[in-house]
Amino acid sequence: MTTPAESAPRPGSSLATHLVPLRRNSGWLMAAGIALVILGIVGLGAVAMLSLASAIWFGAMILVGGVVVLIDAFRHQGWKSRMLHILIGLLYVAVGLMTFANPLLATASLTLLAGAALVATGVLRLVVAFQNRELPAWRWLALSGALSLLLGGMILAQWPGSSVWVLGTFFAIELIFQGWAAIALARAIRSTFDGVKSR
Repeated sequence: MTTPAESAPRPGSSLATHLVPLRRNSGWLMAAGIALVILGIVGLGAVAMLSLASAIWFGAMILVGGVVVLIDAFRHQGWKSRMLHILIGLLYVAVGLMTFANPLLATASLTLLAGAALVATGVLRLVVAFQNRELPAWRWLALSGALSLLLGGMILAQWPGSSVWVLGTFFAIELIFQGWAAIALARAIRSTFDGVKSR
């Protein structure tokens, strides 16, 4: 049975003390955030090149995914769905190789898919918003749906010309937001653990 003295927290043994390594590594997190913001801003000035890079990156990911699916399928002998997984893996590999063979076509295809997805998302959000008009925030949901619908329609109306800027712009904005999030997290860690020293 523990005594009150044993169960009482030891001086300096706070959660912040145990998390001091986060404070020491916050500089790296801050540097990574700044680098991401800079890359995103630079990317906004070269959206065409970034669009191609995004398509190639997608091709690389789906190619690796296909290889992994094929390896996994061949490792499981007697699996009922083995042939189906082999076909899926071959499809992934084929799409990845086609992306590398013609990145411009891949960029146009991904842009078309992004535009269609935005239109579908916008329509669904509008439907949900008008089905829930009793909620106080339904107008914000409707506005979000309208903006998605407008952006998707603009992308599809300008396609295939929009493939030059859509993916690159989206990717650059994503880099900027990721960078700001990392910077904010690093600043929060520093302010939380200021004055806390490791034992």
